[in-house]
Amino acid sequence: MMRQRFMFERALCAVLWVAACSQGAGDGKPGDIPYERLSDYGFFVGDLRDLEPAAGVVPYRVVSPLWADHAGKARFVVLPEGEKATFDPGETWSFPPGTIVIKNFFFDLDRRDPGGEARIVETRLLVRDETEGWVPYTYIWAEDESDAYFHAAGDRIEVHFVDENGAEAEQEYIVPNTDECDSCHARDDETHLLGLVTPQVNFEGELGDGTVGNQLERLADAGIFDGPIPATDTLPRFVDPFGTAPLTDRVRSYLHANCSHCHRPGGDAAQAGLDFTAFDPDPLPAKLGVCKEPVAAGPGTGGREYDVVPGLPDESILVYRMESTDPETRMPELPIRIPHADGIALVREWITSMEPVGCGTP
Repeated sequence: MMRQRFMFERALCAVLWVAACSQGAGDGKPGDIPYERLSDYGFFVGDLRDLEPAAGVVPYRVVSPLWADHAGKARFVVLPEGEKATFDPGETWSFPPGTIVIKNFFFDLDRRDPGGEARIVETRLLVRDETEGWVPYTYIWAEDESDAYFHAAGDRIEVHFVDENGAEAEQEYIVPNTDECDSCHARDDETHLLGLVTPQVNFEGELGDGTVGNQLERLADAGIFDGPIPATDTLPRFVDPFGTAPLTDRVRSYLHANCSHCHRPGGDAAQAGLDFTAFDPDPLPAKLGVCKEPVAAGPGTGGREYDVVPGLPDESILVYRMESTDPETRMPELPIRIPHADGIALVREWITSMEPVGCGTP
């Protein structure tokens, strides 16, 4: 079974060449990317299921992850030999062709023991192509976790586990097809990274190897950038939505991670008029849905009139859609099938904390 405490320090010492990261190159490799098996890339050493990174495969964490129906995630990035990324204080780090961003999805076998034994079900790659930009490839793990296999069409996987009350349980996990990746990653007709951006990695905390530090500084120390980066305390940062930061900061970080890939200028839902990005420290209330009428009425509103009604979460469309399990209503649309109880509670707390103003009252 997968160890969730990965040996991160070994990979953070230096960024070296992993032959699999150059499309169509690599001695002894089985041909052009996508390879048939995840093991063919050489990302990990030892037992594949342990996800112990090879030299040059750099792990990272994000402070505000996207909810994915209880799935945990283990993230890595690897650059071609001798190549570096160009830093940007926002969301547009520039990576060289051949860069691969790796995200592994796993489920705890016993939810009473987070960080214990887990089953890996999926690995997603975003490969930087010189002409096509970021190209997604999906790999589904064999049930015995011996390897994962390229699978462009998506799939449904039954996951068995012990729930928080000690009872045997199961859930269906949906692996999206590669075309569906752009439902979150596409913006302005380009595919973008969502997690490997400055505000998501500019945080102080547990880095996954038993040490504490700043994730952005750790990436810089690993040598992935082509020059020094600014002092991290001068750069934008998100916060842990379930940490100790002020409520507004926490909910905005949560909405950015879970909603802003669509609800922002250039996103798939830009026409809705919402902007859930967390960059503007003082956004117009309507951009966050406060007393804002929906662009299109219908069953997705649940009969409610405004996206967010201050002081009244049960009258707010935002809460209604987050709580829904109806595929035509629920938000986010992908990859969610199970409402995120902690996220809903956070948004409810935020709305309840607002002073009631009576939307629509002159």
